[in-house]
Amino acid sequence: MSLGFSVEALIPRTRGGGALRMGLVRVPEAEWLTPGADLAARAATFAAEPGCVQVLPEAETAVNEVVGMLSHRDLHSRHPGESRDPFATTFGAGVEPERAMDPGFRRDDGLEGRTARAAAALRSAAAGVWEDLCILTPDANGQYRLTAAALAFPTDWHLHEKLGHALTPIHAPIHGYAEQLAAGVDHFFATLQPGAIFGRTNWFVVASDAWRYLPQDEPDVRFAHVTAEYAGETLFVRCERQTLRRLPQSGAVLFTIGIHVEPLDRLSDGAVARVAQSVAGIGSGEHERRAAPFYAEALTRYAERRNRSPELLA
Repeated sequence: MSLGFSVEALIPRTRGGGALRMGLVRVPEAEWLTPGADLAARAATFAAEPGCVQVLPEAETAVNEVVGMLSHRDLHSRHPGESRDPFATTFGAGVEPERAMDPGFRRDDGLEGRTARAAAALRSAAAGVWEDLCILTPDANGQYRLTAAALAFPTDWHLHEKLGHALTPIHAPIHGYAEQLAAGVDHFFATLQPGAIFGRTNWFVVASDAWRYLPQDEPDVRFAHVTAEYAGETLFVRCERQTLRRLPQSGAVLFTIGIHVEPLDRLSDGAVARVAQSVAGIGSGEHERRAAPFYAEALTRYAERRNRSPELLA
């Protein structure tokens, strides 16, 4: 069963409550990244938010590999005669072409300069695909840490708070992660082989269709306008289409996140029922983290009306 590239297609792959699990499926190379996406919103975000791309020195080699991988993929998917700026996905990205071609221009001008150019190259590569790009590299103890990312469309987290941290601290806000999932995730990262791509889906019910979801208000205010009558227009399902693959040269792991958002009234009756079931099935800690107490009743009543059968939600 394919992951698909829409909320409707992704919902059946989401966790419907119970114990945490990775829920991985194999993803063919041809279905790795979202095809045909309108990238204008990503370009605007990268231009407006310089902090959404960050690279630590230990990730430079992996960044170079990712940039090369996406450049090669783009080259083979381009139409005949279509060209790309040669500075767009190289470590010269972010440097004015006139300066880069100046014989006096030096590319070996220190660690800070190399890291800045790596960040510019990653920014350019990430602007050319729908997915956000996160690079995790192993430290001396074999712990994978987030050491580079181009994060245009986060779901309620800030890159500067996670950068440099290992997997378990990164997922600390998720109730039960350390006890139920950490060991399995660590094993997966340690044993993932180059060439294989795995995917999974995460979901959220939110009160906005913004691509960049960083709410500042309290959930009681955020969902105050949501009622069962108008839940179809005021509640949105936000799915993260996530993939993981090993970079064969650097050994790092590339984690991609593709965001897909739809209001409830654009989803099928079955999909709405599945979302309501998932919300009802999550544990107490996660229930609060996802702000479910502020919309769950309205969602359930809306789903019942859509399905005309409360037992579908039992």
